[in-house]
Amino acid sequence: MDKKRMLAAVFDCAGDALQVVRLRTVPIPRPGPGEVLVRLQAASIHPADHLFIAGRYRSQPVFPQGAGLVGAGVIVQPGPSVGLAEGTRVAFRHPGAWAEYAIVPQTRLFAVPAAVGMAAASQFALNPITAWGLLQAAGVGPGDWLAVNAATSNVAGMVRGLAQSRGVQVLELPRQVAGDAGAVPRLLAATGGAPLAALLDAVGGPAVADMLPALRQGAVVVSYGMLDDHPAPVRTADLIYRNITWRGFGIDHWLAQHEDTRDAVAESVWNAIVAGHMPLPVRARFALEALPQALGADAAGGAGKVLLRFGEVL
Repeated sequence: MDKKRMLAAVFDCAGDALQVVRLRTVPIPRPGPGEVLVRLQAASIHPADHLFIAGRYRSQPVFPQGAGLVGAGVIVQPGPSVGLAEGTRVAFRHPGAWAEYAIVPQTRLFAVPAAVGMAAASQFALNPITAWGLLQAAGVGPGDWLAVNAATSNVAGMVRGLAQSRGVQVLELPRQVAGDAGAVPRLLAATGGAPLAALLDAVGGPAVADMLPALRQGAVVVSYGMLDDHPAPVRTADLIYRNITWRGFGIDHWLAQHEDTRDAVAESVWNAIVAGHMPLPVRARFALEALPQALGADAAGGAGKVLLRFGEVL
């Protein structure tokens, strides 16, 4: 391929990824002030990618739009006023990750430690950071019971490993418990009668409201997903009498609120990955040229992430 051009996944309208995303040969972009050009080595596929492509994410595409939000690679050209050197291994979350090269603002980069491989690094900037932030938002400590629904998800697996390393007891819940009158007694039986200190909710809908009676005084509900986008009918008494705090969680807002501790958080998350407390399983790897097959494998579901690889790095 011409050294001035690259292969990239691009879409011109919102829709289903398999229908609207196409591979194109396009010019390699040049970084501006505060930006770097990253040569991709790996990128991961997430539900957020599909929401972004469908026009349903918190940030909206600007057409023609490069697809893919999360990846890792090597800086090949720092722009003006950038304090990172060529050759630095970096992870990032920024549109355009499904391409051989990507322009990324320095503020969206995380330097990758030597002990971490690029398969793990390509997932770092979304799920691991999210899991860390969710635990902080839940406010749980050693001995507390933390409930996590959609327990087979990748984020839930990371939360479980990280929470258990801190002495937090984790109750994993199936996606659907709504409408089951015996759900709360069973949950409390599983905890030995101890009420839940917090619930991390990736589902939403009626199932969340049904669980409120299992929460202790001053408990926290953190909603970060919307697998069920139906309303959650909540009795005000359940919130008042238990002094429950219910908050939404978005990774961009959370990072903005913790900008002064961003580097320390990143170091802690990297250390947790190296220590094995945050599993990052990979289900399948595909070359960028096989993007339709990668999207198909992702849609089929299963444990671990589907990755796009660039060259023979992975």
